[in-house]
Amino acid sequence: MQAVVAFLAGSAAALVPLSGRVPARHAAAPNAPRVASLTNMVATAPSISGTPAVGYDAWAAELDYKAFRKEVHALGTRLANEQGEADVAHLRRMIMWSNGFGAMGLATMWMSSPVGRLLSIIGLSTWTCTRWTMIGHHICHGGYNRQDDPRKGGTGRYTTYGFAVGSVWRRARDWFDWMLPEAWNIEHNNLHHYRLSESGDPDLVERNLETMRDFQLPRPLKYVAVALLAAMWKWYYYAPNTYKQLKISKMRAEGTYVSEADAHEAFVLPIVLFDRKECKKYNTGPLDYIKSVMGPYVLLRFFMLPLPLMFLNPAFYWAAVGNLALSDVLSNIHSFIIIATNHCGDDMYKFVNSCAPRSGTFYMRAITSSANFRTSNGIDRFGKARKLHGWRADINDFFHGWLNYQIEHHAFPQLSMLSYQKAAPQMRAICEKHGVPYVQQNVFRRLKKTADIMVGATNMRPFDASWEYAPDAFTWADQKALEEQCLKDQLAGTSKDKEA
Repeated sequence: MQAVVAFLAGSAAALVPLSGRVPARHAAAPNAPRVASLTNMVATAPSISGTPAVGYDAWAAELDYKAFRKEVHALGTRLANEQGEADVAHLRRMIMWSNGFGAMGLATMWMSSPVGRLLSIIGLSTWTCTRWTMIGHHICHGGYNRQDDPRKGGTGRYTTYGFAVGSVWRRARDWFDWMLPEAWNIEHNNLHHYRLSESGDPDLVERNLETMRDFQLPRPLKYVAVALLAAMWKWYYYAPNTYKQLKISKMRAEGTYVSEADAHEAFVLPIVLFDRKECKKYNTGPLDYIKSVMGPYVLLRFFMLPLPLMFLNPAFYWAAVGNLALSDVLSNIHSFIIIATNHCGDDMYKFVNSCAPRSGTFYMRAITSSANFRTSNGIDRFGKARKLHGWRADINDFFHGWLNYQIEHHAFPQLSMLSYQKAAPQMRAICEKHGVPYVQQNVFRRLKKTADIMVGATNMRPFDASWEYAPDAFTWADQKALEEQCLKDQLAGTSKDKEA
């Protein structure tokens, strides 16, 4: 038991949300058996530079990046231009569904009976989860900026600059969770999306769970540890780490050097609260974090929200506090299942270098390092996408948090939820035409693949640097600053990265 406790203390810090892949012609449908197994084809060590792309990876040597980009980019542009009032109406309907679960949870949170608790926990958990994964997620990406532009008659509320940012009031009104929306926008919208599955991706699970993967513990106990981590990952890891990335972004904008080792080091709640030296690196500390991120949520969500019940009956109040806490555990688990699994598995590629946004390589990576779950249209027994099927599609996608379209979302992060339903079968057809891997599996199969990566049972699939399309190469500002700093260190006879 002591070993498990030590393991949790040492490796839970490394948790981050992630995702998956399979060639379109061999992709596993949600309700159909896989045509080909990858068990004997998984790379177990980094490939040597110059390794030819053969066998399962042969598509990488055959892809016409220009032609592929032309078709994918045209699809995204057309879908964006077709968005209108129907997309905003659909968003409002999904908000209504989410709020409906919230209303059910709030109306029953005073109950202590088994049925009452169940209704409250499910209602509050689903409300919290969908408010992030569906509503906050797509609005903060700008999926409704043009449709809700106040200069064109919109309200401005459902835009990246009007939703959940700027004040505690907006945060509480629009998207109230452990993460600070401004911090999440930096960590997720910028770093994760534009450096997907490369070293600059803060959500690269294989690297972030290195401690767990290497920890000397029986593998079954590691799987138990993954389950425990799933129940607390937002407040333990994700909220502190997103805030750290916000701080680093501000520091770099001011010209302060931050090493890549520090940038990718897990920044978890115990460090925030008790390691002042580490916090100082990022211009933060326990008081700053509590005031800006954690404090408002804990106080308002768990204690102020049920406060009126105290005046009716203290027992009702404490039952509500308990139900809110249990709903948070369930919300953590729900979000872990549909988020951590998006880009993780032995069929997902990891990359060495960065690429230009919206290039052929960018689209290729969005597809080959992401996994879709069951989508609104689904796949028939022949592997073909079915037609959309109205409200039943929304139910399926609602409980997946609309994260079942990760391929399309990472290719076109600025689209609406409704557009992703339209995009999926068309994107799949483009991938089949060009031979680009397109992975789609049941979310629980992806969960198993993710857990396998986390415990060290399998590895991500390396995309050899020699396979990359040179014209799409790109260097980000912080990478240039890092190169300049390394050169200065070398000239001075030292290296900060080596010391780190």
